[in-house]
Amino acid sequence: MMKLNLYSTALISLTQSVGKSDFYEKLKDVMATLIDFDELLILQFNRSTNAKLYYRFGIDGNKNNLCGEESWRYLTRLYVLDPFYRAFVDKARFGFFSLEDVAPDEFSSSYSSYFNFLNVADEVGYLFSQDNDNCFHIDISRFGDNKKFNTEEKQQLLQLFEPLRALCNSHLTIFDDTGEASHSNVENVLINFGRDILTKKEYQVCQLLLQGYSTKAIASIMEIGYETVKMHKKNIYGKTYLSSQSELLALFIDILQQDSLAEDVDHLLLSVQE
Repeated sequence: MMKLNLYSTALISLTQSVGKSDFYEKLKDVMATLIDFDELLILQFNRSTNAKLYYRFGIDGNKNNLCGEESWRYLTRLYVLDPFYRAFVDKARFGFFSLEDVAPDEFSSSYSSYFNFLNVADEVGYLFSQDNDNCFHIDISRFGDNKKFNTEEKQQLLQLFEPLRALCNSHLTIFDDTGEASHSNVENVLINFGRDILTKKEYQVCQLLLQGYSTKAIASIMEIGYETVKMHKKNIYGKTYLSSQSELLALFIDILQQDSLAEDVDHLLLSVQE
């Protein structure tokens, strides 16, 4: 009963904060009455601009601030590989999801060396559609040795989807805190990667490899044989002087972190020509 009273009070407070500067803080308070978490991020995803951080709560005390060079890289470059971002861009998926719902089958192992600074134990999140180019994302994480979100917790969060979507849309309509967007080429860098050096099928395989899909999963997605995928991978590595998926991923990450990124070029081809 005490928990229900806390939740009801927090939800009323959130509703009263629509259009005000403390809306995201009140949203965090609602979540805190239902579940324990180590970090809550509120972001905007856009196809042609950097990820925009609206709000952050973290147990490290760095409110509204993603700290360190790795976090800066996420907001300006690495977000393009975030499974939640890709669910929005590639599949127009909106709703409440766990990381397992949206991540490719080998994402965690493929990108462990690039995202391990987060030390994520589990991650869930909401994706709310704003328009064709923009998505509002609430990301909730547990770190370290903490337990994964259990079925009951995820069911509670799922039931909040519609009221949160309505409140967030109302808030964004009234309170403009978007600021000036920074143009980003990273989506184009991904889309063009392999475009001019690979065949159509090899390019499709390459794109799925970059997102963290296994050979088996790629065969299922493309509706081709397992051995056919292996042949395409062999051709990709032969044309690019690489020997594995991990080397392909490392090359793409290195390119993403360059100071300037040309828009309409195949950076994979450029790397081979160097």
